[in-house]
Amino acid sequence: MSDAPEVSPEDALQVAQRAMNRCSNLESLVDDLQEENLELANRVTSLELRYQDLDEGRSYDDLDRDGRVGRVREHAFQRAVNGHGRAALDYNDVMWSVFDGEPSADYCYKLMRLAAEAPGFDYHNPDGKGKQLTVDANEARTGAAFSSAKKTDSSGVL
Repeated sequence: MSDAPEVSPEDALQVAQRAMNRCSNLESLVDDLQEENLELANRVTSLELRYQDLDEGRSYDDLDRDGRVGRVREHAFQRAVNGHGRAALDYNDVMWSVFDGEPSADYCYKLMRLAAEAPGFDYHNPDGKGKQLTVDANEARTGAAFSSAKKTDSSGVL
């Protein structure tokens, strides 16, 4: 004789129905997430295409300040994504890794300060280290991380 309680057919049926209901809810959630993922992939593709048209192959001298700030943000973000979700750049990284030695150290610091105006980015001077631009990839994804530092055109309208 077993000590396990007997399960009535009605109880087993209720358990099975609850499990099927949960599966149905999960299927709906997966469908929603797939749709959202496709929408986000389309937005990223559109932005990449727009960005390539505006910036691809342009030399340092051909970029305006906003384009240079965008390149700094992009480099920092990619370093964070390829690492552990966070990255820190100093002026040497900006000068050499982003711009192949073009800007001065002072201008690199200015670009770092401007880059820090986007969500997920921060500019600071930690104890015992030089000034750094840091980025948290997760926070940067929530904002317009690669938008220009200037939010309006000359007429003041977006």
